[in-house]
Amino acid sequence: MNRFLLSICITVPAVLVLLNLLAGWAILPPMLLDAPLPARTEAERSALRARYCPPGCAWTSETLPGGEGRPLTAWWLHRPASRGVAVLLHGFGDDAWGGVSRVKDLPELDAVTFTFRNRDLEPRTPSTLGGWEREDTAAVVRHLVDQGVPRNRIVLVGTSQGAGVALLALERLEGQGPLGGALLESPFDSLQEAARNHVQGTLRTAEWLLRPGERLALLRAGRLGHFRPADVSPLEASRHLRTPIALLAGDADDITPIHGVRAIASFHPDFTLVHGARHMEAGVLVPGGWRAWAELRLAKWGILGSPTP
Repeated sequence: MNRFLLSICITVPAVLVLLNLLAGWAILPPMLLDAPLPARTEAERSALRARYCPPGCAWTSETLPGGEGRPLTAWWLHRPASRGVAVLLHGFGDDAWGGVSRVKDLPELDAVTFTFRNRDLEPRTPSTLGGWEREDTAAVVRHLVDQGVPRNRIVLVGTSQGAGVALLALERLEGQGPLGGALLESPFDSLQEAARNHVQGTLRTAEWLLRPGERLALLRAGRLGHFRPADVSPLEASRHLRTPIALLAGDADDITPIHGVRAIASFHPDFTLVHGARHMEAGVLVPGGWRAWAELRLAKWGILGSPTP
Protein backbone atom coordinates (compact mmCIF):
# COMPACT_ATOMS: atom_id res chain seq x y z
CA MET A 1 0.00 0.00 0.00
CA ASN A 2 2.79 2.42 0.87
CA ARG A 3 4.44 1.72 -2.47
CA PHE A 4 1.12 2.36 -4.23
CA LEU A 5 0.60 5.70 -2.44
CA LEU A 6 4.16 6.69 -3.23
CA SER A 7 3.55 5.88 -6.88
CA ILE A 8 0.40 8.03 -6.87
CA CYS A 9 2.21 10.91 -5.15
CA ILE A 10 4.87 10.87 -7.85
CA THR A 11 2.66 10.19 -10.89
CA VAL A 12 -0.10 12.76 -10.31
CA PRO A 13 2.22 15.77 -9.95
CA ALA A 14 4.29 14.56 -12.91
CA VAL A 15 1.16 14.30 -15.07
CA LEU A 16 0.04 17.78 -13.99
CA VAL A 17 3.46 19.21 -14.85
CA LEU A 18 3.35 17.59 -18.29
CA LEU A 19 -0.22 18.80 -18.89
CA ASN A 20 0.74 22.35 -17.95
CA LEU A 21 3.79 22.27 -20.20
CA LEU A 22 1.73 20.90 -23.08
CA ALA A 23 -1.08 23.39 -22.56
CA GLY A 24 1.21 26.36 -22.03
CA TRP A 25 3.51 25.62 -24.95
CA ALA A 26 1.31 24.03 -27.62
CA ILE A 27 -2.43 24.21 -26.87
CA LEU A 28 -3.29 27.58 -25.30
CA PRO A 29 -1.12 29.96 -27.38
CA PRO A 30 -2.91 29.09 -30.66
CA MET A 31 -6.26 29.51 -28.89
CA LEU A 32 -5.22 33.05 -27.94
CA LEU A 33 -3.32 34.09 -31.08
CA ASP A 34 -5.12 32.28 -33.89
CA ALA A 35 -8.81 32.69 -33.13
CA PRO A 36 -10.74 31.90 -36.34
CA LEU A 37 -12.77 34.75 -37.82
CA PRO A 38 -16.10 34.51 -39.65
CA ALA A 39 -15.56 33.24 -43.19
CA ARG A 40 -16.83 36.05 -45.45
CA THR A 41 -16.31 36.60 -49.14
CA GLU A 42 -15.74 40.08 -50.52
CA ALA A 43 -19.21 39.86 -52.05
CA GLU A 44 -20.67 39.24 -48.59
CA ARG A 45 -18.76 42.19 -47.13
CA SER A 46 -19.99 44.39 -49.97
CA ALA A 47 -23.57 43.27 -49.34
CA LEU A 48 -23.26 44.21 -45.66
CA ARG A 49 -21.95 47.65 -46.59
CA ALA A 50 -24.89 48.13 -48.95
CA ARG A 51 -27.38 46.98 -46.29
CA TYR A 52 -26.13 49.57 -43.80
CA CYS A 53 -25.76 52.47 -46.23
CA PRO A 54 -28.99 54.51 -46.30
CA PRO A 55 -29.72 56.89 -49.19
CA GLY A 56 -27.38 59.88 -49.12
CA CYS A 57 -24.63 57.91 -47.33
CA ALA A 58 -21.44 56.45 -48.77
CA TRP A 59 -18.66 54.08 -47.70
CA THR A 60 -15.02 54.88 -48.39
CA SER A 61 -11.94 52.86 -47.47
CA GLU A 62 -8.35 53.67 -46.74
CA THR A 63 -5.31 51.58 -45.83
CA LEU A 64 -3.38 52.97 -42.87
CA PRO A 65 -0.21 51.88 -41.06
CA GLY A 66 -1.54 50.04 -38.03
CA GLY A 67 0.08 48.33 -35.08
CA GLU A 68 3.56 46.93 -35.71
CA GLY A 69 3.54 48.89 -39.00
CA ARG A 70 1.17 46.39 -40.62
CA PRO A 71 -1.39 47.65 -43.18
CA LEU A 72 -4.84 48.27 -41.73
CA THR A 73 -7.93 48.69 -43.92
CA ALA A 74 -10.53 51.02 -42.40
CA TRP A 75 -14.02 51.57 -43.81
CA TRP A 76 -15.76 54.91 -43.17
CA LEU A 77 -19.52 55.36 -43.47
CA HIS A 78 -20.14 59.03 -44.34
CA ARG A 79 -23.52 60.48 -43.42
CA PRO A 80 -24.93 63.89 -44.34
CA ALA A 81 -25.00 66.39 -41.46
CA SER A 82 -23.08 64.00 -39.20
CA ARG A 83 -22.56 65.06 -35.58
CA GLY A 84 -19.37 63.03 -35.14
CA VAL A 85 -17.76 59.66 -35.80
CA ALA A 86 -18.26 56.35 -33.99
CA VAL A 87 -15.26 54.00 -34.17
CA LEU A 88 -16.60 50.43 -33.92
CA LEU A 89 -14.35 47.92 -32.12
CA HIS A 90 -15.29 44.25 -32.44
CA GLY A 91 -14.97 41.32 -30.06
CA PHE A 92 -12.59 38.36 -29.95
CA GLY A 93 -13.01 36.03 -32.92
CA ASP A 94 -15.06 38.56 -34.88
CA ASP A 95 -14.28 41.01 -37.69
CA ALA A 96 -15.23 44.50 -38.84
CA TRP A 97 -18.57 43.33 -40.19
CA GLY A 98 -19.85 41.21 -37.32
CA GLY A 99 -21.11 44.23 -35.40
CA VAL A 100 -21.64 46.71 -38.23
CA SER A 101 -25.40 46.64 -37.62
CA ARG A 102 -24.65 48.94 -34.67
CA VAL A 103 -24.61 51.84 -37.15
CA LYS A 104 -28.43 51.64 -37.17
CA ASP A 105 -28.40 52.72 -33.52
CA LEU A 106 -26.16 55.72 -34.25
CA PRO A 107 -28.00 57.43 -37.11
CA GLU A 108 -26.54 60.89 -36.46
CA LEU A 109 -22.92 59.76 -36.53
CA ASP A 110 -20.53 58.61 -39.20
CA ALA A 111 -19.01 55.23 -38.44
CA VAL A 112 -15.60 53.67 -38.99
CA THR A 113 -15.07 49.93 -38.80
CA PHE A 114 -12.00 47.75 -39.27
CA THR A 115 -10.75 44.30 -38.35
CA PHE A 116 -8.01 44.30 -35.75
CA ARG A 117 -4.63 43.58 -37.34
CA ASN A 118 -6.36 43.24 -40.75
CA ARG A 119 -6.90 39.58 -39.89
CA ASP A 120 -9.91 39.23 -42.20
CA LEU A 121 -7.55 39.92 -45.11
CA GLU A 122 -4.35 38.56 -43.52
CA PRO A 123 -5.48 35.58 -41.39
CA ARG A 124 -1.91 34.48 -40.59
CA THR A 125 -1.37 37.64 -38.54
CA PRO A 126 -1.70 36.72 -34.85
CA SER A 127 -4.28 38.28 -32.59
CA THR A 128 -2.59 39.90 -29.60
CA LEU A 129 -5.75 40.59 -27.55
CA GLY A 130 -4.93 44.27 -27.19
CA GLY A 131 -1.15 44.27 -27.47
CA TRP A 132 -1.12 45.63 -31.03
CA GLU A 133 -4.88 46.15 -31.44
CA ARG A 134 -4.66 49.30 -29.31
CA GLU A 135 -2.18 50.71 -31.84
CA ASP A 136 -4.59 49.90 -34.68
CA THR A 137 -7.30 51.84 -32.86
CA ALA A 138 -5.01 54.76 -32.11
CA ALA A 139 -3.97 54.86 -35.78
CA VAL A 140 -7.60 55.10 -36.89
CA VAL A 141 -8.37 57.88 -34.41
CA ARG A 142 -5.28 59.85 -35.48
CA HIS A 143 -6.34 59.46 -39.11
CA LEU A 144 -9.77 60.89 -38.29
CA VAL A 145 -8.16 63.85 -36.53
CA ASP A 146 -5.88 64.37 -39.54
CA GLN A 147 -9.00 64.43 -41.71
CA GLY A 148 -10.42 67.27 -39.65
CA VAL A 149 -12.70 65.44 -37.22
CA PRO A 150 -12.57 67.19 -33.82
CA ARG A 151 -11.38 64.93 -31.02
CA ASN A 152 -14.46 65.72 -28.95
CA ARG A 153 -16.63 64.35 -31.78
CA ILE A 154 -14.98 60.91 -31.85
CA VAL A 155 -16.64 58.12 -29.85
CA LEU A 156 -15.23 54.63 -29.34
CA VAL A 157 -17.91 51.92 -29.38
CA GLY A 158 -16.58 48.54 -28.22
CA THR A 159 -17.80 45.14 -27.12
CA SER A 160 -15.86 42.55 -25.10
CA GLN A 161 -12.29 42.52 -26.50
CA GLY A 162 -13.10 45.73 -28.39
CA ALA A 163 -14.21 47.42 -25.16
CA GLY A 164 -10.93 46.49 -23.46
CA VAL A 165 -8.95 47.65 -26.50
CA ALA A 166 -10.78 51.00 -26.36
CA LEU A 167 -9.45 51.62 -22.85
CA LEU A 168 -5.93 50.61 -23.88
CA ALA A 169 -6.07 52.90 -26.93
CA LEU A 170 -7.36 55.84 -24.89
CA GLU A 171 -4.31 55.56 -22.66
CA ARG A 172 -2.20 56.01 -25.80
CA LEU A 173 -4.32 58.82 -27.25
CA GLU A 174 -5.00 61.09 -24.30
CA GLY A 175 -1.57 62.67 -24.47
CA GLN A 176 -3.15 64.88 -27.13
CA GLY A 177 -6.39 65.30 -25.17
CA PRO A 178 -9.51 63.25 -24.39
CA LEU A 179 -12.00 62.04 -26.99
CA GLY A 180 -15.72 62.70 -27.04
CA GLY A 181 -16.59 59.48 -25.23
CA ALA A 182 -16.55 55.70 -25.13
CA LEU A 183 -19.56 53.35 -25.05
CA LEU A 184 -18.23 50.02 -23.79
CA GLU A 185 -19.94 46.67 -23.22
CA SER A 186 -18.24 44.00 -21.10
CA PRO A 187 -14.57 45.06 -21.20
CA PHE A 188 -12.04 42.54 -19.86
CA ASP A 189 -9.83 43.83 -17.06
CA SER A 190 -6.50 42.19 -17.94
CA LEU A 191 -5.05 39.70 -20.40
CA GLN A 192 -4.23 37.31 -17.56
CA GLU A 193 -7.86 37.30 -16.41
CA ALA A 194 -9.11 36.98 -19.99
CA ALA A 195 -6.93 33.92 -20.56
CA ARG A 196 -8.10 32.43 -17.28
CA ASN A 197 -11.75 33.01 -18.18
CA HIS A 198 -11.13 31.48 -21.61
CA VAL A 199 -9.75 28.28 -20.04
CA GLN A 200 -12.43 28.27 -17.35
CA GLY A 201 -15.10 28.31 -20.05
CA THR A 202 -13.72 24.95 -21.20
CA LEU A 203 -12.59 23.28 -17.96
CA ARG A 204 -15.01 24.92 -15.50
CA THR A 205 -13.96 24.20 -11.90
CA ALA A 206 -10.85 22.28 -12.99
CA GLU A 207 -9.32 25.45 -14.48
CA TRP A 208 -7.07 26.03 -11.46
CA LEU A 209 -5.09 22.90 -12.38
CA LEU A 210 -3.75 24.70 -15.46
CA ARG A 211 -2.80 28.02 -13.83
CA PRO A 212 0.94 27.45 -14.44
CA GLY A 213 0.12 26.53 -18.04
CA GLU A 214 -1.83 29.75 -18.45
CA ARG A 215 1.15 31.80 -17.32
CA LEU A 216 3.46 29.90 -19.66
CA ALA A 217 0.97 30.36 -22.51
CA LEU A 218 0.91 34.13 -22.02
CA LEU A 219 4.69 34.31 -22.05
CA ARG A 220 4.84 32.24 -25.23
CA ALA A 221 2.00 34.21 -26.85
CA GLY A 222 3.82 37.45 -26.10
CA ARG A 223 7.01 36.13 -27.67
CA LEU A 224 5.20 34.86 -30.77
CA GLY A 225 3.13 38.04 -31.13
CA HIS A 226 5.94 40.48 -30.22
CA PHE A 227 4.12 42.15 -27.33
CA ARG A 228 4.23 42.25 -23.53
CA PRO A 229 1.17 40.49 -22.05
CA ALA A 230 1.69 42.24 -18.70
CA ASP A 231 1.06 45.58 -20.45
CA VAL A 232 -2.37 44.49 -21.70
CA SER A 233 -4.47 45.65 -18.76
CA PRO A 234 -7.57 47.75 -19.52
CA LEU A 235 -8.08 48.11 -15.77
CA GLU A 236 -4.71 49.79 -15.30
CA ALA A 237 -5.24 51.86 -18.46
CA SER A 238 -8.58 53.12 -17.15
CA ARG A 239 -7.23 54.61 -13.92
CA HIS A 240 -6.40 58.10 -15.17
CA LEU A 241 -8.51 58.44 -18.34
CA ARG A 242 -10.35 61.73 -18.85
CA THR A 243 -12.53 60.69 -21.78
CA PRO A 244 -16.18 60.20 -20.67
CA ILE A 245 -16.81 56.46 -20.42
CA ALA A 246 -20.09 54.55 -20.07
CA LEU A 247 -20.00 50.87 -19.15
CA LEU A 248 -22.62 48.18 -19.77
CA ALA A 249 -22.51 44.54 -18.66
CA GLY A 250 -24.63 41.59 -17.61
CA ASP A 251 -24.43 39.96 -14.19
CA ALA A 252 -24.66 36.45 -15.75
CA ASP A 253 -21.64 36.97 -18.02
CA ASP A 254 -19.23 34.06 -17.58
CA ILE A 255 -16.84 35.18 -20.36
CA THR A 256 -15.92 38.57 -18.93
CA PRO A 257 -17.12 38.20 -15.33
CA ILE A 258 -18.72 41.16 -13.66
CA HIS A 259 -16.01 41.64 -11.02
CA GLY A 260 -13.59 42.89 -13.69
CA VAL A 261 -16.11 45.38 -15.09
CA ARG A 262 -16.87 46.57 -11.55
CA ALA A 263 -13.16 47.20 -11.01
CA ILE A 264 -13.06 49.43 -14.11
CA ALA A 265 -16.29 51.10 -12.99
CA SER A 266 -14.58 52.15 -9.76
CA PHE A 267 -12.81 54.75 -11.92
CA HIS A 268 -15.71 55.38 -14.34
CA PRO A 269 -18.96 55.08 -12.41
CA ASP A 270 -21.42 55.45 -15.32
CA PHE A 271 -22.11 51.71 -15.17
CA THR A 272 -25.32 49.96 -16.16
CA LEU A 273 -25.72 46.40 -14.90
CA VAL A 274 -28.31 44.28 -16.72
CA HIS A 275 -29.66 41.47 -14.56
CA GLY A 276 -29.74 38.04 -16.16
CA ALA A 277 -27.73 39.10 -19.21
CA ARG A 278 -24.97 36.78 -20.38
CA HIS A 279 -21.98 37.70 -22.53
CA MET A 280 -22.91 40.13 -25.32
CA GLU A 281 -26.55 40.18 -24.19
CA ALA A 282 -26.49 43.35 -22.08
CA GLY A 283 -26.89 45.59 -25.13
CA VAL A 284 -29.95 43.62 -26.20
CA LEU A 285 -31.59 43.35 -22.78
CA VAL A 286 -30.81 46.78 -21.31
CA PRO A 287 -34.13 48.53 -20.54
CA GLY A 288 -35.11 50.79 -23.43
CA GLY A 289 -32.55 49.19 -25.74
CA TRP A 290 -28.93 49.96 -26.55
CA ARG A 291 -29.80 52.97 -28.71
CA ALA A 292 -31.64 54.75 -25.90
CA TRP A 293 -28.85 53.88 -23.46
CA ALA A 294 -26.25 55.29 -25.84
CA GLU A 295 -28.17 58.44 -26.81
CA LEU A 296 -28.53 59.48 -23.17
CA ARG A 297 -24.74 59.44 -22.85
CA LEU A 298 -24.06 61.06 -26.21
CA ALA A 299 -26.44 63.89 -25.31
CA LYS A 300 -24.83 64.31 -21.89
CA TRP A 301 -21.41 64.52 -23.55
CA GLY A 302 -22.64 67.20 -25.95
CA ILE A 303 -22.32 65.08 -29.10
CA LEU A 304 -26.07 64.78 -29.75
CA GLY A 305 -29.05 66.90 -28.87
CA SER A 306 -31.87 65.53 -26.73
CA PRO A 307 -32.18 61.73 -26.88
CA THR A 308 -34.85 60.20 -29.09
CA PRO A 309 -37.98 59.49 -26.98
